[in-house]
Amino acid sequence: MKEVFLDYQNIEIDLLVFAFNLLIAFLLSYILSLVYVRYSSSLSNKKIFSNNFYLIAITTTMIITIVKSSLALSLGLVGALSIVRFRAAIKEPEEIAYLFLCIAIGLGLGANYTLVTVTGFTIILLLTIAVNLFSKKSDSHEEMFCTISLNKKFILEELLGILKKHSNYLFLRDFDITSESSQVGLIINFKDSKNILSLTEELNHTYPGVSIKFLNKQALL
Repeated sequence: MKEVFLDYQNIEIDLLVFAFNLLIAFLLSYILSLVYVRYSSSLSNKKIFSNNFYLIAITTTMIITIVKSSLALSLGLVGALSIVRFRAAIKEPEEIAYLFLCIAIGLGLGANYTLVTVTGFTIILLLTIAVNLFSKKSDSHEEMFCTISLNKKFILEELLGILKKHSNYLFLRDFDITSESSQVGLIINFKDSKNILSLTEELNHTYPGVSIKFLNKQALL
């Protein structure tokens, strides 16, 4: 039993295979970052967030490669992780999904399941692209980020009713109200480009002094 334990601790790491896996991890995470920037619906700065993908994938690959060669290091990793707290500011569930995929890349390559990892990654990416392309075909217009501000309180349900008349759909992002002012942030998809003007006219008529801002989501990249 003692000999088996010692043999497990002395597994050698093939440096060429290790280097190859690191390169594959970088390549896959780079492709993933391009897909994230192109198809993600996140409103945060996608390019800055996607720059983390390389580091996560490569670091995970290195950790798994080193840890799997030693039982002592495996136990040490469990102890280390028990005292580490991750406080990443994740705003969207979609961001967590992409981060999990980065970790999965590192786990697979670190365990030397290169072919399985590349195959699984390719299938996931193709499905992600297909779903996004299908969604875009069903929506003929770009989504926009809308901020509506008013120097007095307004009834949220009444405002949303007006917005729904001029849009395919909308998503309420935030609602801030004080004793002197109100502000609503939304993601909105218009039925037609003319609806932007008609919506603006109706809001100005219903809420005199209202401030309306529209921003195309692509401008946030």
